[in-house]
Amino acid sequence: MAKVGYGSLYGFFCAVVTIILAVLFVYKSVQPVMRLRLAPPAEFLDARPNWTTAQRQTEDRLGRAYWDMAVKLSRSVLVFGDRLPPEPPAVFSVDTKAYPSAVESAPGARVRYWQNLQKVWQNPRSWDETYEWHTDWLTRGNAY
Repeated sequence: MAKVGYGSLYGFFCAVVTIILAVLFVYKSVQPVMRLRLAPPAEFLDARPNWTTAQRQTEDRLGRAYWDMAVKLSRSVLVFGDRLPPEPPAVFSVDTKAYPSAVESAPGARVRYWQNLQKVWQNPRSWDETYEWHTDWLTRGNAY
């Protein structure tokens, strides 16, 4: 009678199957994720030649605040490849007292930066591809 253990063919087969299953688990669990870059692209930030230095600085702060909001949206609600709605969602807003617009009203600035976001949203240079550990595929079924 043949011995059953790690020195036998059966043990070798079990070890190979275990290694294959572990590699498949890791392969399936590490997923690529697209995230907006932390720094806004130049096309997103407005800078008009007729603005004063103070207006440029104020608009730069406002634009970066809206970009930070867009980054938060890209991590929770909207993802790369999504079509952005024509009107900005309610969550796309910043504190108008902390970040006043130097050139227009707060609602106008919000719409302007939403339009700027729409211009750069589909551009792959606005995004970073990272890999993250996700095991939700175990519970959501065989979706793909």
